[in-house]
Amino acid sequence: MPRNPLLASRQARRTTLGLAAALVAAAALTACAGAGGDGSASCAAVLEIDGVRYSGYGDLRRQPETTGRRLDVVVPGCDDTGGQGGAEPDRAASAEELAGVAADRAVLLDGLLYVRDGSDLPAAARVWFDPVRCAHAGEAELTGTWLGVTGSQEPRADGDLRPPYRIDVAVADGPATYAGTTVTLRVTSDTQPALGRDDVRDTLWTGGSVTARVRCDDGRFSVLAVRSTTPAE
Repeated sequence: MPRNPLLASRQARRTTLGLAAALVAAAALTACAGAGGDGSASCAAVLEIDGVRYSGYGDLRRQPETTGRRLDVVVPGCDDTGGQGGAEPDRAASAEELAGVAADRAVLLDGLLYVRDGSDLPAAARVWFDPVRCAHAGEAELTGTWLGVTGSQEPRADGDLRPPYRIDVAVADGPATYAGTTVTLRVTSDTQPALGRDDVRDTLWTGGSVTARVRCDDGRFSVLAVRSTTPAE
């Protein structure tokens, strides 16, 4: 179970329809989560430093500052195929040291925060998980990697999206106040154009980006129009 209280408090009705390539890559940097060791469990985000285990901690909403120093870590191998494909071997990686947070408490690897098992989340890090509020005047355009989508309705097998739904976007371009953050954009039946099944297949599943025209509605990002761009475009 995720230790991040923001994740734990999400309504059960919301269903994740997909993840972008960034999250697919994160899943590859994992170790087996099942205690039984039968290879049938999903993989959890885990790394080790000098034999000490660190576990992935929730969804970052803001990218933390780093010192530039890197640390050698080991990502344990995992078999999440039920014994059909064989376990992947351990692999060496290079994590980043966080500014203001000792490496014996937490480190950053491929954009994910890992906290040493048995340690609490550093107080300075809590802001990294706070939802980003919409705070600009008028309309603005945001562009970034499409990370995922959630909605109150049951998902269709073909990936068709039916508003209302919310999309998570790692902002790459837009007002400076949102630079380096992950924001949640609200798409409604009034959003024109919106996203459809082709966008899910060609963009969300392949790590593409979206560009949205948004306005603020009581601190929330309301989407007036949104389009997707595949990685090849």
